[in-house]
Amino acid sequence: MAPGDVISRCGRVTLRRLTPRWASAMQVLASEPRVSRHLAWHPHASVDDSLAFIRDTHRLWDAGAAFMFGIFLEQPLQLVGSTSISSIDRQNRRAEVGTWLGLPFQGQGLNREVKGAIFHVGFELLGLDRLELVVLAANEHSRQANLRLPGIVEEGLQHDRLRHDGVPRDAWMLAITRRSWDPGAYGSPTGSAVLS
Repeated sequence: MAPGDVISRCGRVTLRRLTPRWASAMQVLASEPRVSRHLAWHPHASVDDSLAFIRDTHRLWDAGAAFMFGIFLEQPLQLVGSTSISSIDRQNRRAEVGTWLGLPFQGQGLNREVKGAIFHVGFELLGLDRLELVVLAANEHSRQANLRLPGIVEEGLQHDRLRHDGVPRDAWMLAITRRSWDPGAYGSPTGSAVLS
């Protein structure tokens, strides 16, 4: 599978492995402080920051440690954000899912489609049994958006779960399991790549 190939598709979105071609578009989206304020990274100040991010996604992918995708709208092909499966625990068949959308693409109902595509990757392509969404307690908007998704269960507030800007922060644990995953509720996502 070549970088840039479609890995998963759901509704209006496709997930593709990022390539350096998309560094400028990523920098525009990731430079907005309101996008990254609840995330583990700081705004991308330059295209070099986005190139470094893309190189890091390739290093983690090649090591099988994490699978990070660009989120794209088709016709015309347009990068709108990124989503990933990381913290993979192969023995227990669980991992974490993270997603961010550029500010112009927030509030357009893309979250369900993006999650459908990434859950398809986790359950159908990677064979995982559990996917976790860990949301900073301060990010109530993301928590509520994810609680509206079919099959998502909130498991509680975990104290000092994430470090953000060097400080331990509380975070909500949300999860979906293979047993509660209903692809039809997400628009029947597709994808056929084999990931390792």
